[in-house]
This record gives sequence, C-alpha cells and structure tokens, in this order.
Amino acid sequence: MAKDENRDEDVISHFGGEWKVFNFLDDGQLEDIRRQFGAYVKPLPNGFLQGSPLAIADFGAGSGRWAHFLLPSAQQLWLVEPGIESFALLQERFGNKPNVKILNESVSKNSVPDACLDLAVCLGVLHHVPDTVQGIRDIFKKMKPGATFLCYLYYALENKPLAYRALWRFSNKVRLTISKLPYLPRRIVCELIAALIYFPLARISKLFTKVGISSKNVPLHHYENLTFYIMRNDAFDRFGTSLEQRFSKAQITTMIQEAGFDISTLVFSPEEPFWTFSVKKS
Repeated sequence: MAKDENRDEDVISHFGGEWKVFNFLDDGQLEDIRRQFGAYVKPLPNGFLQGSPLAIADFGAGSGRWAHFLLPSAQQLWLVEPGIESFALLQERFGNKPNVKILNESVSKNSVPDACLDLAVCLGVLHHVPDTVQGIRDIFKKMKPGATFLCYLYYALENKPLAYRALWRFSNKVRLTISKLPYLPRRIVCELIAALIYFPLARISKLFTKVGISSKNVPLHHYENLTFYIMRNDAFDRFGTSLEQRFSKAQITTMIQEAGFDISTLVFSPEEPFWTFSVKKS
C-alpha cells in the first residue's frame, strides 16, 4: 500500500490515549451515548438502519462506540482505525464477530474494497486529518452507486452571534497551547476544563430550558442532558487535539459536490451537533 500522506501521527497518538481512558466498554456508558448516536443518525431516512442488512464501514472507528450501534444493521462491518491502541480495543470488543473486519488502516489508505459499501460512516474524524476533501473523496471510492455517506464535521459557528465566535477564537488559542503539553498534564488540564467549564455551562443550560428560556446561545448547551463522563471525553477530545478544522455548511456542500456525490440528496441535520449530514453517491 502506498505511503499515506493524509494522516497526522500526533493526532493518532492522542486519540489512542483518549480511547484507552474513555473506551465505552461498559454497558452503562454505552447507554449514555445512545442519545448522541441518535442525534448523529437524524439525517438518515426513517427506518434506514432497520431495513435489509447493509455493508457498512466506520472510518476512524476509535473505541467502537458508534460501531456498537451500527452492528445490528450490518451484514458486513468494516472498522477502519489507524491507531494501534484503538485497534487493540476494537479487537477486544469485536474480534469474535464473524461479520466484522477490523483494519489497522486510515481513511485514505485502507483495504476496504472499492464500490462495496451501502453505508459509509465517518463521525468526528475528517476534521482531524490534514486534507478533509481528500478524505471525503477516498471514502466516496469505497461506496456503491446509490450508497449513503453519513458524516459529522465541526462547524464554523456561522449561525452563532459574534460574541459566541469570539469566545471560540479564544478557546482555540487555549487548545493550541494545551495540545502541545505532554500527555499527563494535557489530560489533567482537560479534566479541569470538563469540571469547571463544561459541567457548569451544561447545568446552566439545563436550568434555562427548565424555566422556558432558550439556551441555544449558551456555549456547550448541547451537553445539558449528557453525562459528565461524556463531557470529560469531549473536553479531552476538543482541547487535547493538535489538528482541528472547521467548515461552514456552504463549504461542506462544495466539498461534497466536488467529490462526486449527488448534491440533490444532501441532508443536514437541523439539530446539534453541527454539521451532521447524509448524502448519496451518484
């Protein structure tokens, strides 16, 4: 297999450490993220995952938390994961499943057969690779004509007020500093961010909602019904990662169109997390 230029070894190493800590192997933890999975699949047609068994690939499978929910819908499930530590977790979790193939490979260089997938899934991964557009094109090649691509990319906050975006710019500078720390201090700082920022803002948002006040412009409001475990995971994900890209809805539309997808089938979720979308291959 040719050398893969579309991968960042520091990012892969960070996520390997992240998934060792936040592995979602416990049944209770999986129930905690069932709500998140439900939000991610909203752009899919009703009943899509309950129909005939599908050939599915999860690109950037991590610990297998989303694969756990995809497996009941899969005739064949490919789990593509470049990290050694994450790959070991996937083997522990799915190694005895006859219809699961676990590949220690990347989004852009992998042995998933071309034109074989009914559903390609890539949730929260392509904004952490050097060339997001190339990643989309490489996934496109693995899909059958008429197959569906389900993706989540960090959004450019284009639908938020100026103050919200200014706060994000500050947080991004903080991220760039934290992500350069050695693993242990990076982990400790992210735990503090979860406890002192994520958790209080989530509780404030929940209080607003309870008394009938919109919380949509409260930072991190979408965590109001999620557990502290997920907040810890996401704080480590957000502030511990050195490479992060963000895209507007218009930019995503252009990337999808240039990759060759049928733009008339593009569906963006109206709910957070933004932007989650599905689109079909022509």
